[in-house]
Amino acid sequence: MNIIIPVMKRLNANIYCSYYNNEMRLILIITVTCLVSIFSAMGISSSSSDIGYQGTHILTHGALEELAKAFEKKYGVHVYVKGGGCADGIAVVVKGEREMGGLCCPLPPEKAKKLNLIQHKVAVDIKAVMLHPGNPLNNLTLKQVSDIHNGKITNWKQAGGQDKPIALVFRDHCRDMAEPVREVLSIKGPVAQKAIVVKTDKEVVEYVEKFPGAIGIAPRVFAQEAKVKIVSIDKIAATPENTEKGLYLLKGDLYIITKGQPEGLTKKFMDFVLSAEGQSIIGRNFGKAK
Repeated sequence: MNIIIPVMKRLNANIYCSYYNNEMRLILIITVTCLVSIFSAMGISSSSSDIGYQGTHILTHGALEELAKAFEKKYGVHVYVKGGGCADGIAVVVKGEREMGGLCCPLPPEKAKKLNLIQHKVAVDIKAVMLHPGNPLNNLTLKQVSDIHNGKITNWKQAGGQDKPIALVFRDHCRDMAEPVREVLSIKGPVAQKAIVVKTDKEVVEYVEKFPGAIGIAPRVFAQEAKVKIVSIDKIAATPENTEKGLYLLKGDLYIITKGQPEGLTKKFMDFVLSAEGQSIIGRNFGKAK
C-alpha cells in the first residue's frame, strides 16, 4: 500500500502537467490566431514593418516598390508598400494607419492644411497618349488631343488619319482635385459626348488594345507594358528625359503625403527618395522631382 500511494501521486502529477501543458498550448494557438486575424483585418502585414506607405498605384508600381527594397538593403529598415488610389493614401495617413500616402493629384491647399497633411513632390508622371497599334498615326499635337477630349474632333481624318470615327476612352477620377489630364487639356466640364468613361487606367489600356479607332491616356509606366502605340505629342516623345527638360507637356506631379513634417524613419526614407540614389530609381519610369 505504501508503494502504491507514491506511484499514484506521480501519475496524478503527470496527468496534471500534461493537462496544464495542453491548456497553455491551446491558449497560445488561440492568441496567435486572433492576433493574425486582427492584423489582417487592419490591413497590416504579419511581417515586421518599420514604416508604411499606401496610395496611388502609379507611384507604387513605378517606383515605391523598388525604393523600399533599396532602402531596406541600405539601412535594414523595412518599408511596407501597398497600392490603391489617392483616396486610400489620404485616408490611411489621416487615420494614422500609415506614415506615408501616395497621390497622383494634388490636394487643394486649404484641404491639406485642414487635415495637417504635407505634400512632398517626389516625381513627375508621364501621361502617354495611346492609340491602337493598327492606327497609322505616330504623332498628334497637344491641341488635337485637347480637341478630341472636348468633342471638337470626332473623326481620325480631322487629325490627319483615316476616315474613321474616334473612340475616346477616358478615366474620370479625382474630380475634386487638380487632375493633371483635365488641367493640361483644358477639360472644364464633361468629356466628349460619346466617350467611353472608365474608372481605372487598366480599363483605358484594355479598351485601346482592343478597338482600332480608340485613343486613351494612361501613365507611361502602364502604357509601355501594353500592346498599344504611344504617340509623340508635337513631335516630342513621352520619355523621362523630355519630361524633365519641360519639352513633353502632358504630365502631372506625384506626391508622398505625411501628417505634419516627417520625423524619424519616415524622414530618413523621404530623404532617401529625394536623394540622387532615390531619384535615379524614380527616373527609370518618371521625370525626376526638381
